[in-house]
Amino acid sequence: MKEKILYWGIMITGIFCLFIYVGTRFLPLMNVVLVEKMDLELQEFIKYGDLYYNNCIDNFKEDLPDQLRRYRLSDENPDVNDANILTYGDSFFDISFQRTLPERLADTLNDGVFSYITQDPTQSNPFCLLNQLTYKKTDKPRIFILESAERNIPTKYGKPYDIHCEQVYVAHKTLSAKLWHEYIFKSSAEQLFNLVLKRSYLTYRIYSKYATLKFNWFGTISSLTPVYKDSPDDPWLFYKNSVDNGPGSFNYDFGSEEVEYYASNLATLAENLKHNFNLEMIFMAVPNKYTLYSGKVNNDIYKGFIPALQEALDRKGVKYVDLYTRFSSSTETLYYGTDTHWNKSGVDIAVELTLQALEE
Repeated sequence: MKEKILYWGIMITGIFCLFIYVGTRFLPLMNVVLVEKMDLELQEFIKYGDLYYNNCIDNFKEDLPDQLRRYRLSDENPDVNDANILTYGDSFFDISFQRTLPERLADTLNDGVFSYITQDPTQSNPFCLLNQLTYKKTDKPRIFILESAERNIPTKYGKPYDIHCEQVYVAHKTLSAKLWHEYIFKSSAEQLFNLVLKRSYLTYRIYSKYATLKFNWFGTISSLTPVYKDSPDDPWLFYKNSVDNGPGSFNYDFGSEEVEYYASNLATLAENLKHNFNLEMIFMAVPNKYTLYSGKVNNDIYKGFIPALQEALDRKGVKYVDLYTRFSSSTETLYYGTDTHWNKSGVDIAVELTLQALEE
């Protein structure tokens, strides 16, 4: 009897481990067991940006709006050479809880607005995209709106961009290399395993109750959301990169020379876009949520990274959309409490200010 129990225990464990191994390398199979599904086209979790899923503590579970089809993946997103306005940003231009800024610009102006985003700040050279898509320089100047979350600015503009870059994605040279990197030792396998552990039908209730118990008894929370406000009616979570001491964070003690360097690289980028592609750049720095709402949890004073950067951009003649001034003085809540992104009110102001910048 004991041998049979042991045998079946080993068999079930082995089958489970095999399923996890194969599932994290073949997403349709993994999706079968997930409560909230992966987006198979994007190969990302559809709740991207919702910080609750970093810890699964019930205190921070909120019902966010339903997902919408991303504009950049729709038929409405024109070919880059057919658009009069090109937008190049990160997830703030791609959040699927509401219609995005590029989409709303296209509707308001009744004009072609091309949208491209990258969530990896180390892969944000716009010349890679323009060269790869064979963008054609036109006699009439077009607009290039360059957006970045505050926390990513030092990484994105810490050095000048190579104007001759042509490749956005690195392809594996051989089939064996592709199999090795995408299936055998997939780089995101650990992240996907954690997702299955947290959000599978079998485990999500257990994991959530355990995480909630640890938080309520011992204050234990994920290192990805170290700063929070635990309130039944008004919960807030803040992402680690916006609250630590690293470049682009609330507490980072930047120097004036550093800010000048970022501004110089942005000015060079604007000059090269104009010279090589006749694109007129408008920069947009989106404040970190903690920059605006640190008062939810403490009385710390913002060191003023965005205002300092924008003053440097003024000196160099770089056009920008000043979100920080309007956002910081608004009486409305412009970001989701438990998501990293702006809400519809935040997008409304961003669209308004962008339209004003386009008219200047």
